[in-house]
Amino acid sequence: MSNSDLKFKSITKRYFSYLIVILIGVQILDAYASVIVGAFPSKIAEEFLGDFSLNEQNAIMTFGSSVASVGALLIFFNQYATDRIGRKIMLVITVAGMAIASLLMILSQNYIQYVIFVLMLNFFQLSDIWFLYINEESPKEKRMFYTNILLIGGLIGSIMMVVLRSIFITDTVSNWRMMMVFPILLGIPLTFVILFTIKETTQYQMMKKEGIKELKKEQSFLKDVKAIFQTENRKSYTSILIMSAICGVTTIFLTLFEKYISDVGSISQEGITMIFLLTIFAVLMAYILNGILADRIGRKPLLYLWATIMPFAVIMWVLGALTPSAMILVPVGYALTHVCYWGLLGILRMLSIELISTEKRGTALGFRSLLNALGITFGLVIATPLTLFLGLGTTFLIFAFMVFLIIPLNYIYIKETKGIELSEIR
Repeated sequence: MSNSDLKFKSITKRYFSYLIVILIGVQILDAYASVIVGAFPSKIAEEFLGDFSLNEQNAIMTFGSSVASVGALLIFFNQYATDRIGRKIMLVITVAGMAIASLLMILSQNYIQYVIFVLMLNFFQLSDIWFLYINEESPKEKRMFYTNILLIGGLIGSIMMVVLRSIFITDTVSNWRMMMVFPILLGIPLTFVILFTIKETTQYQMMKKEGIKELKKEQSFLKDVKAIFQTENRKSYTSILIMSAICGVTTIFLTLFEKYISDVGSISQEGITMIFLLTIFAVLMAYILNGILADRIGRKPLLYLWATIMPFAVIMWVLGALTPSAMILVPVGYALTHVCYWGLLGILRMLSIELISTEKRGTALGFRSLLNALGITFGLVIATPLTLFLGLGTTFLIFAFMVFLIIPLNYIYIKETKGIELSEIR
């Protein structure tokens, strides 16, 4: 019996089931927070930027999104802290942070305040501490399975966004602030549940017992960061960082999709809400496919699949919105975009977990998030003048083709990690 199986058996079946339920709650909150900002940008523009032309609004909102993405740049320190002070305390902090940031967004009185509070939401929402938790508590042969169980359960958060949007955002109603109440009502009690009922992960406790944590206290921050590039898998990990940055650039599609479709005017607000509902099933499909196939055929084939399809999916809905068939082409194309985006993100996160040893894993996961955030910020900064002069649609198309770069990187550098034993990684 392997070390990971022994560690897994040290967790009672009842506690593991309870942990799954709590982490699903965290993922519901996380999923809601990840999609909510993209659910009503047209309404933010109406309230705060009504004096500007459409292209000026889009350029301002693109730049505002780039500023808000700075919050994602800082999440590296969240994940670095998980290696220093533990997974549990950082899970508590990030859950409470999402609730507090949502409350502050409700209190926004102008666009600058709104951007600052979205920055705070990004800082806590993108930390992925739950991802560390489930991967360090699951047996090696079921890591992708349990991870995707949480992701699928978390889709309840996306469903809640669609339900609340159908109530508070229509062609005649605009009350985006009410949509920010849900993460407050969920996040505050969840914070206390985690604080008083959840244990630190087994792998982290073993690391402390073996004295690795004490050794790390003697190291500096820069040495800790440098250490993740001194492993035997450094080339694969570096390639993952580049791919994560490329994926970050593509988030402009998710952030300003609603604004683009609203500007074109070929689909009503009710129709946009139905498209968001369809994307939930698309994300579910991505999780199911990753969960079923990643542990069978490996991680690399799925990277090829998602990176090949995604640019064509973006072309379908960007150009489709300008045609009489918009109600067919936009939902299908946007759904495929979500399948590919979340499929790519899931595999890249898993690879970063499976290439780095336990004492460096939180730092490595954080650095991957940092490169993803840098891609977001860089992409949005570059997109600001493009949007002003070329419009959102053309900007989307320009960035879509960057995803093809993932294919040669995957072929040349990525190491297959299917079935790898986490405790044996050096």
